[in-house]
Amino acid sequence: MPRSTAFLLPFFLGACASESSTPVQPPPPPSVPPEAVAWLRANAVQFSGTHLSLPHTDLAVLRGLIGDARVVALGENTHGTRDFFEMKARILRFLVEQMGFNAFLIEATWPESNRLDRYVRTGEGDSRTLLTGLYFWTWRTESVLEMIEWMRSHNAAGGGVGFYGFDMQYPGMALDNVIRYVADVDPARVPATRTRLDCLVRYANDAQGRFPTARYVDAGANFQRQCADSMRAEVTRMLASRATYVTASSVKEFELALQSLRVALQYHSMIVGEQSRDRSMAINTAWWVDHLGPDSKVVVWAHNFHVSTFPGAQGRWLRERFGNELVIVAFTHEFGDFMGVTQQGNTFTGLNRQTLDPVRTGSYEEYFGASSIPHFILDLRGRDLSSPATSWLLGPRWFRSIGCCFDPTRPDRYWAYVVLPEIFDAVIHIPQTRPTTILPAQYPSTF
Repeated sequence: MPRSTAFLLPFFLGACASESSTPVQPPPPPSVPPEAVAWLRANAVQFSGTHLSLPHTDLAVLRGLIGDARVVALGENTHGTRDFFEMKARILRFLVEQMGFNAFLIEATWPESNRLDRYVRTGEGDSRTLLTGLYFWTWRTESVLEMIEWMRSHNAAGGGVGFYGFDMQYPGMALDNVIRYVADVDPARVPATRTRLDCLVRYANDAQGRFPTARYVDAGANFQRQCADSMRAEVTRMLASRATYVTASSVKEFELALQSLRVALQYHSMIVGEQSRDRSMAINTAWWVDHLGPDSKVVVWAHNFHVSTFPGAQGRWLRERFGNELVIVAFTHEFGDFMGVTQQGNTFTGLNRQTLDPVRTGSYEEYFGASSIPHFILDLRGRDLSSPATSWLLGPRWFRSIGCCFDPTRPDRYWAYVVLPEIFDAVIHIPQTRPTTILPAQYPSTF
């Protein structure tokens, strides 16, 4: 466990949750020393801008930063910052075109993302509708749509990059996938499968992401336990029928259906507290890496917390699984606006344009800003942190952490006290950032 675990607790609580604890105030730090500024200017690598249309020249530093890694995880401090989204899309393009990466994985619903994979590969469907069909306003943006259209153009020209999700917060389409698959390969079995899955189907979301008034969390422990047993029995039955089902379809179709059922079970496990969302997202990420084959190289897109190696975070499990084949990059900024749901206590008052509070004295962001470098990439690994020029990296120091929601009356809630090199491999710093442009919602009519 890192020596800074106690300081990291607010970061753990504040990722994408609706509430976070207020950290204990540390002693006031000194101003940024000139030797730290000089070190940053000598070691941070400047890049020209964030848009994915820019040439690759100034991203050559990524070759050494990523090396032979198979998994590159890209974070974001807020879910509503345009410049983070643009830069992550730009990095994706570089990694695909220059380093042989072939898969994009996002913090979005597992089965619904597969429809976007079909779009970027074949052009089937309407990209805006399918993007809305991920249910999250966070991804329904001009920047993400632009990235999707680049992926489509790349594949139309002979490329092979895929679009995948690893989240599991909406079980509706996952359950529907299972029933549709069984109807294709074993029609006589459909009534029994429906009966086994009905305990969650009745509480699941529809194609617009809406859940019924009655919620699974309120169904009662005995009902939930029996429901999980019923779904696990269907997993066992499908595995026993694997050979027959694969013959009637294909290995890929069988595995997608089976994983859909497991994703629905992950929803149950999250609701009852048996398995965290981050653990499930890590499992699903690893599942994709495995199923895409030994030559797969993937880019993971999620919040800074999720990609970090803090205990309990998705990135912690991915580090245990992939070791040095995983590179984790945080995104930071100092000032500007972002999109986020306005929150006061437990009250949420809609999606609004928010403004970052001033950086805290002694924060990592203050140090980064003191360098006066417009945009930069900084590798945190393998540094000698014993000198006055670098010891500040060991912190612990304040580090901003905003997810989907923001209470403008309590900006102190969104600062964590962390040791940055313990939880990230690199940082991309963009001093001033802009809000994402949210697109109008146009949901698919059915799963």
